[in-house]
Amino acid sequence: MTTHGRTRARPAGPDPVGRRASTLPRLAALGTTAALLGLLTACGTKPASEAVGAPAPPPAPSRPVQAEELPSDLPQYGRLPTRTPTPATPPTCPESGVYVQGEEPSAAMGLRVMSLKLTNCGKSPYTVKGYPTVRVLDGDGKPLDIRVVHGSAGIATLDDFDAAPRQVTLRPGQTAVAGLAWRNTVTDATNPAVNGQALDVAPAEGSPRQTVTELIDLGNTGKLGVSPWHTLKEPRETPATTASPASRGG
Repeated sequence: MTTHGRTRARPAGPDPVGRRASTLPRLAALGTTAALLGLLTACGTKPASEAVGAPAPPPAPSRPVQAEELPSDLPQYGRLPTRTPTPATPPTCPESGVYVQGEEPSAAMGLRVMSLKLTNCGKSPYTVKGYPTVRVLDGDGKPLDIRVVHGSAGIATLDDFDAAPRQVTLRPGQTAVAGLAWRNTVTDATNPAVNGQALDVAPAEGSPRQTVTELIDLGNTGKLGVSPWHTLKEPRETPATTASPASRGG
């Protein structure tokens, strides 16, 4: 049925499309604000040195260290620390009134030379003549099969080794010296080298024996030369200079 005249307008209802369009800008603004607040909150929990854009602290100024600021016991270049040498303690004086000591061997081109020192530690003079009696001992203290020869025995030409024995009298505190010489060469690969660990020494035949600990590397030569006892050479005294007539005013 057709109705003539004005058509009645329908009552206005909600516009869902328009409302949705007007809400989007608000949500976007709220999201941006929340993001900024989160960033500010996160930055606020970090130390100031780690905050974005915070300048790094300036380095500490350097300066040369003065010598008086260093520890006094610090070794200096070109110098060794000052050490007080420990004085050597003499061995206990045995009943014989003398003790024997060995010095570290000197080495050159396979030649070994060692000094034995005989010191009178008693209260009376001590007289000795001739050669010390020497045996080379292994690590168990047993004598090795070594030929001990008086003199240099062709080992080398050495002062005092082939001198004639003479009587030596030592006053208390005085020292006499005898020498030992050997070579540490190995001439036969099938014959093992011999290394003595100590010396069994008596100042003279029949005297009480004493042990001197020292490495005696004889190679496979099997020979040891011994010099006679002799006194230490006294240093020559420098004669007094006679004043010239000019210095005396003459």
